Amino acid sequence: MGRIWAEHVEQTEIAETKHDSTNDIKNEKLFGQNKYDLTVKTSYEYDVVKCQDYDEDMGIWVRNMPEEIRNANPDFVPS
Repeated sequence: MGRIWAEHVEQTEIAETKHDSTNDIKNEKLFGQNKYDLTVKTSYEYDVVKCQDYDEDMGIWVRNMPEEIRNANPDFVPS
């Protein structure tokens, strides 16, 4: 958040400088080159703890791991 806020301040100053040199219109919303969406987004992750169709198969994820993950980190073990 600190980096985003610092970039926001920097972008605001750049926008104000450009605005002062090109326009005399006041109360105009100014935007820098970078814009951030800081709205809160909530997501949920559910773990299956009981299901009639559940078949315990230890290691299934590793056997079906995408090849690009396997190549990027051959020692990867999901936890």
